[in-house]
Amino acid sequence: MKVRLKELHQKARLARDVHSTQAYGAALAAIQEGEVRANQDFDEAKMVAVVEKEAGKFKESAEAFANAGRAEQAKELKECADLLSALLPSKLDEEVYPKLVSQAISSTGATSMKEMGLVMTALKKQHGSALDMRIASAAVKEALG
Repeated sequence: MKVRLKELHQKARLARDVHSTQAYGAALAAIQEGEVRANQDFDEAKMVAVVEKEAGKFKESAEAFANAGRAEQAKELKECADLLSALLPSKLDEEVYPKLVSQAISSTGATSMKEMGLVMTALKKQHGSALDMRIASAAVKEALG
């Protein structure tokens, strides 16, 4: 992920594409800052999480500008969010969550809400960044509740 981001950032800089340079540069900076803080190189999953977080920041900023009536800035920031989102692996369909949750519950032996963290950990370990944690959490609560 990091190598791909560096390549995209370099191409964007050479093409003088301001939005792409901003998006890819922000993601690279966030990854590098995280690695320095952790004093270790990130694996692919952590890099994906960082890029996902940066895309979310751009999206939130775009919404704030749109609500403030600044459509041009909102459009630019949404473009940055879309560029980063395009690099992320696709999420699982919402229809598969009940099945995945029931499999995780049976594999962990969870029987109550006290063991929700155990089920969520199993889901995250098995499906990684393809998992939408908000949807998974709601499905686990429904199944255990």
